[in-house]
Order: sequence, then C-alpha cells, then structure tokens
Amino acid sequence: GIWVSPDEFVAFSEPQKSLTAQIASRSRAIDFYGLGMYLPNPDPILKAQGRDIRIYRELRTDPLVGGCIRRRKAALKSLERGLERGHASARVFRFIRDMLDDLDLSRIIGEMSDAVLYGYQPCEIMWGRSVRAWAVTDIVGKPPEWFQFDTDNCLRFRARDAGVEGELLSPSKFVVPAQDASYDNPYGFPDLSMCFWPVAFKKGGMKFWLR
Repeated sequence: GIWVSPDEFVAFSEPQKSLTAQIASRSRAIDFYGLGMYLPNPDPILKAQGRDIRIYRELRTDPLVGGCIRRRKAALKSLERGLERGHASARVFRFIRDMLDDLDLSRIIGEMSDAVLYGYQPCEIMWGRSVRAWAVTDIVGKPPEWFQFDTDNCLRFRARDAGVEGELLSPSKFVVPAQDASYDNPYGFPDLSMCFWPVAFKKGGMKFWLR
C-alpha cells in the first residue's frame, strides 16, 4: 500500500479510484462558472467593457502597439528552425520533412503567435489525403471570439446552430496555442490587456486637447 496523506493509507488491493479520479472539479465545486454550460472569459477588461476579444484587435491600429507587434513577429519568424530525425525511420523523417516543406510556416508561426496578444489563438488543421497517407496541408488561425471553452476546458465553436453551449471540436482538427493558460483560465493571459488603458487614456487626452 501507500500513504497518500499523513492520516490516509490506501492498500493496493483497494479500488484505485481515489488516486486516479479527479476530486476537485467544476462539477463538484461551489463556483459560479461551474453552474453554466460554458466558461466565460474571465478577463477583467472584457468583463468591464462588456465586449469580446475584438476590443484588443482594435489596439493594433495604435502606432506604438502595432509597431511593437510587427517587430516581435519579425524577430520570431527570423529564428532558425529545423527538423531533427531522432529515432524516427528514414521513411517517416522524409514524410514529415516533405509535409513541413509544403506548409507556409512563416504565416502559420505569425498567426499562432497571436496567442500572446489575445491569450489564446485557435487554429484549424486542414488535412488532405495523398497516395501514401493523410497529411496536414495547412494550419489556419481563426478569430478567437468565435470560440469558447466548456467546463471541461474543451474548445467549442460558437456556431449559429449549436446553441449557447457551442459545438465541441476534435483535437485532431484544432490546436490552441495559449499564453499562461491554466485549469482555472483556459483562455490564457492576453498581453494586449496591459495596453488597453494606456492607449485609451492617450486617445482620450488627444481628443481633449483637440477640442
């Protein structure tokens, strides 16, 4: 057996549910978010403004903010990248190498890096079948405001015919790069949230002096 706490001993002959099952979950917690069918984005600025991620996209028109984003993306894309074979067979290595060569990695990396700006960036994986096998033909970043997470932290598409809960998406069709995402907040932390009030005050000050 094993001591799982100073006062609890579990024998190996006993059911292992207490060790393998998740005890602290939203379905059991006294939590507002756990009462709904999906998790709203907990970002305090979005909640205060009553808007979605699009409010952060508008910040990119600010010269300083937009310039910093462009420089960061340019630096990221300029980093050296490559593929190591490792323990893969020569056939698998060639297959993956050829597949990556056919992808527009510069654009894909740029779109995925938007996760830093908005906290999360859903990307749809496009598949195609060749003579040999299925392969990824493209990865396309989609607007974050089209998606939400459910109480199990699973990504859902806010389709018109899917109701409030949204359409559950397969992990084989979507990847979600995120910044500082957690169990409590799968939406991640958006760096543009730190730019919102400085830009808002700057624009407000300019309007004041132009009057």
